[in-house]
Amino acid sequence: MPRPANPALREEILRTALQCIEAHGAAALTMREVAGALGYSATTLYQHFASKEELLLTLKLQAGDLLTAEMEKARQEPTVAAQLLAMGHAYVRFGLDNPAYYRLIFQDTESGVMPTEVHITRMRQSWAIMRDTLKAWLEEDGISGVDVDQEAHVLWAMGHGVTSLALAGRFPFSDRDSVMALFDIAALRWGQGLFGQQSQPRDAAQECGKVSPPRPPTRQSKPSKKPRRKAR
Repeated sequence: MPRPANPALREEILRTALQCIEAHGAAALTMREVAGALGYSATTLYQHFASKEELLLTLKLQAGDLLTAEMEKARQEPTVAAQLLAMGHAYVRFGLDNPAYYRLIFQDTESGVMPTEVHITRMRQSWAIMRDTLKAWLEEDGISGVDVDQEAHVLWAMGHGVTSLALAGRFPFSDRDSVMALFDIAALRWGQGLFGQQSQPRDAAQECGKVSPPRPPTRQSKPSKKPRRKAR
């Protein structure tokens, strides 16, 4: 394996590669492009990364670590329910603030280097934190008979859907507050569907005071027809 000659240059290579990905996408990335942007030869890059695929994998691991750090911050909320909602917000916020990192983790399929089990565990650490928090929340409310892994995947997919559609510009709005509000509504509906009428616990969104419960739909009463007067 090539021995890094300059750790600071290695970090600069990663930053520059990420900028190139933001501009052209991961599929178009080349070692020559990164080297040219840095003012070095491609040979210099190979002293730090054996291939473009290894460079991309390193960026994916870096992105996963950043998302995990955001999940850890969400654990500082005072209640488990608040932690869970904060994790959902952290997920969406991470994607909106770091679109290149986000796409590398969840949408890039170009990398030819297969991650090891250690790499996969590391990249899934953020999901594991959210899953453990969900489990703690269910136990705290005395809810049993729930497939925790399945519901964790549902929550993850919910955050992924909102984030991906926002990044793709598929919503009629683009401001962050509206995107977050949409996630809150989805979280509220998910909680209502999961718990039903078992014990009517407050879900995370309501407990944090972020979203008001939706009002049940009401039927508009049709105006009564006045009896016609008979013509005299």
